Amino acid sequence: MKKIITVLSIVLVFVLSMSSCSEKEIDFIDHELYEELMKKTSSEIVMDSNTAIKAACDLAWQEYQAVARRDEQLITEMTQKAIDFGGKTMKFDIKSTGNPGPNGYPLFIALHGGGHTTPEVNDSQWNHMKIYYYDSVTSGIYVAPRGISDTWDTHFNAESYPMYERLIEDLSVYYSIDTNRVYLVGYSAGGDGVWQITPKMADRFAAANMSAGHPNGADLTNLYNTPFQIQCGQNDDAVAGRNTECGRYCEVLDNLQYTYGGGYPHKVNIHLGKQHGIEDNDPLRSEQVILTNPAGWAKGEPASTTEEDTNAVTFLEKYRRDPIPERVVWSIANRPSMCDTETFYWLRASKDIVAGTIVASYDKSKNTITIEKMIILQEEGSISVMLNADMVDFTKPVTVIVDGVATEYNVTPSLEYINKTIEERCDPNMIFAAEIVIR
Repeated sequence: MKKIITVLSIVLVFVLSMSSCSEKEIDFIDHELYEELMKKTSSEIVMDSNTAIKAACDLAWQEYQAVARRDEQLITEMTQKAIDFGGKTMKFDIKSTGNPGPNGYPLFIALHGGGHTTPEVNDSQWNHMKIYYYDSVTSGIYVAPRGISDTWDTHFNAESYPMYERLIEDLSVYYSIDTNRVYLVGYSAGGDGVWQITPKMADRFAAANMSAGHPNGADLTNLYNTPFQIQCGQNDDAVAGRNTECGRYCEVLDNLQYTYGGGYPHKVNIHLGKQHGIEDNDPLRSEQVILTNPAGWAKGEPASTTEEDTNAVTFLEKYRRDPIPERVVWSIANRPSMCDTETFYWLRASKDIVAGTIVASYDKSKNTITIEKMIILQEEGSISVMLNADMVDFTKPVTVIVDGVATEYNVTPSLEYINKTIEERCDPNMIFAAEIVIR
């Protein structure tokens, strides 16, 4: 038996090593050539290879950033710490701590409590959030926006979303933040905001933590690639069963994971015996007592306990966003109504499509895009797949499979499209060189 186990172990190691080599081989970039090309301007590059396309994208971003940093509106927003949209203003506090990583500082956006109350109370809650999670951050830019209204939906009025987009874009240009490490966290009314904002802007965030907020029927379908932590006190039932709703959403995410065959990384911490005050910001990372079966407890089942570090920042810092995930699940209805953005990761749906679901994936080794599911009831509107040098080999035909039918496309990258996607997202990690319209 020992010999059999040894042979199997050797075979397994060989298979794993071959798999690892295979993954490394799917690198379309000649790194020496890339360094040479980076001495040019984007317009000087002939995009005849993935290496050239990659260099053109990176140079176009550098050129865009250099111009954008002189933009008067951006400078005003950053110096006055306020963004205007739709007749409303989002004020924010900003501070940094520690040293930036190789790709820049991570960004923590922290949403305060309060909500439907007086401006004075909301201001007080905002001032508290300016420091609430800050001591737990060892390296990062910490931004605390002030809710744009004194209503229960203070953080997720329709006008809020374009301002969150603008805030992240400004910081990407002005501070060169690591856009693959943008985190959202909020407490109480801020938690309400996290429930709503994260799925609508899921491709912006590396992870999110919701503390002591009510889901209010939040649709989490778009969180396939976005880690999400839920925290609430066991006895925090003052608002419409907030405690049991938080526990129930553990099962909601479990079911989404089952339905879509993976994804939806999540953690639910129901704090034993706690009401609206829970320990989610202890910089010493002391362990707290939480329930082991939040979904079952929400249905009235008995639950045992365990002790864990429940600091929200601990959870967030574990994750980096994959800006070009191999699989995307998109509920189109759940996107910000007042944002101009038509894209979600590497998919595009025109704004006149107001509902529907798309599940899509790509295989680098086969140069294929597969539309696994596309339910769009409207006849009008277009759906596209955006491509970059990390997804496909542009020197070969790209195969798109829709409803089992494979169609080959010879794709021509363009600097015009590169610049279009830079202006749309203002994100150096989500730049695309071409698109294929599939509907």
